Amino acid sequence: MTAVYFVTRDRNPLVDWRERLDYYRRRLEVFHRREFDGQSKLVIEVHDEPLISDKEAAEFRRGDQNETFFKTMEEVQAALAWPPPASQGFPVLLVCSDFNWRELDDFKRQRLVDGRPVHEGFIDGQGRHFPGAESGGARAVYLPEEGRGLGLVSADGWRVPYSGSDCVVYHEGIGHPIGLPHPEPIDDSVMGTAQYRYWLNETWVERSQKRALGWRPPPRDLERPNDLFSRFTAVPEPAVPKPGQPVELALTWSDDAEVASVRLRLQTELRGAWREVPVEADGPPPPRLELGEFAEATPVSYRLDVILKDGQQVELWGYFQVAEP
Repeated sequence: MTAVYFVTRDRNPLVDWRERLDYYRRRLEVFHRREFDGQSKLVIEVHDEPLISDKEAAEFRRGDQNETFFKTMEEVQAALAWPPPASQGFPVLLVCSDFNWRELDDFKRQRLVDGRPVHEGFIDGQGRHFPGAESGGARAVYLPEEGRGLGLVSADGWRVPYSGSDCVVYHEGIGHPIGLPHPEPIDDSVMGTAQYRYWLNETWVERSQKRALGWRPPPRDLERPNDLFSRFTAVPEPAVPKPGQPVELALTWSDDAEVASVRLRLQTELRGAWREVPVEADGPPPPRLELGEFAEATPVSYRLDVILKDGQQVELWGYFQVAEP
């Protein structure tokens, strides 16, 4: 896979765009290796610099989502001379776009309708945020005759780390471009509705879809993995805190985990700095981490870097909103 950050000339690249793409790169590679038992190897190269178009976002937004997709992919392929003339494996181009099909503030999850801000994006029954804005426009195509695949993840699908954003990046960036369809009947696998329920490590690729790609079941029983990547989650409680209300992250760990270090950072503006939150963790894994209180309504992104004493490491990003009562 070649992963590219695509920005139009009327927008400024995110300062930490590379950290975000590298986060998805690591998660996709580990998930793919786990799901295919190492029989298929996913190698992701992130393009060194943002690819900045000579056009403005409005020029790509003309027409429907499909038109935006094809205009974007054509420009990126031409700029990179992609695919390379000779490549091993099955080349996939993933474009992580800085804009959506329609104007949307993806950090606040709002778009202006008749001059008024209206929320747009999926929230589950507990109040947790997941990808799913109509204004997004993520798309992908599988081109077997040409021997390649193309995927586009619009801004709403990756810039802000809602739970499930990593599922979107795998679904549109790997799954569809290598020929995987939506399962029938639909389920909560990564090619189904996982993006509305899970982080990537909590979901799976259907066995029938893996078999279609040539995967052979290993001789051992297929049990749910107990490694740190597969088990670790960090869910905000309450899911929708009020200003001045203490917020915690409820953590799920792998069995017998012994913690060496935990790093926690918060961000309350998409282009703002990440603030360190002191954490004391050494030995038994803490069931919760305190985030403190927020004086006013605000979106919040958080990121955790965890290392266990046996050397296992995991990085997890998430998001919630502090809302007025």
